[in-house]
Amino acid sequence: MWIGSLKESKEEHFGIKWPKVPIKALGVYFTYDLKLLKEKNFIERLDSIKKLINIWSSRGLSIYGKVTIIKLFLIPKFVYVCSVLPTPKEIVNKLNQLLFKFLWKGTDKVTCVSVINDYEKGGLKMIDLKSMVRSLGLAWLKRIFSDLNATWKTYLLYLLEPAVGGRFFLYCNYEVSDYTISSQFYHELLLWWSEFREYFASGGDWKTILWNNKEIRIDILR
Repeated sequence: MWIGSLKESKEEHFGIKWPKVPIKALGVYFTYDLKLLKEKNFIERLDSIKKLINIWSSRGLSIYGKVTIIKLFLIPKFVYVCSVLPTPKEIVNKLNQLLFKFLWKGTDKVTCVSVINDYEKGGLKMIDLKSMVRSLGLAWLKRIFSDLNATWKTYLLYLLEPAVGGRFFLYCNYEVSDYTISSQFYHELLLWWSEFREYFASGGDWKTILWNNKEIRIDILR
């Protein structure tokens, strides 16, 4: 599979058979066809979950039992792929609909927020899918900030280096929409990081850095 500027190349070298279909590695399909990428990695998993729901729906499970099934057998089908690929919003919404329809045997009986709450607050400790997807992405930041050298970090640093200072950018009070980040995965990661700091970080040291600061503009009134 050709990558980068040669991704459209039809040449075949080295006496090997070059694939014409998506490549599967570690359970994830890779292809430049975005429609096929979504179908192979997400739609097929949704179909698999529908089949599992049909099986478990006939078991007469309690509400707590259904939540357990959702956590142990249904959601894990998406955890890995959501941690390495950008997850389409419509997929998260469809999965949410499937899970809550299974939970309530039809339309929702209470709000989703109530179900996500702890038992002490009247909830069921249901998984918040949107938060789960974001947390899987943000988990990469712990690895990025670590001092451990890894070749996979090179691409993110390559995207950030020319205009924004490489890894230093992650410490700035940036507005991600001001920059061209060609990778959707890293674009979302940078967006979530800025939102996470704003709402959950105890300090605001990044706001005092002059470079890449969204609060400091030139000719903003023009």
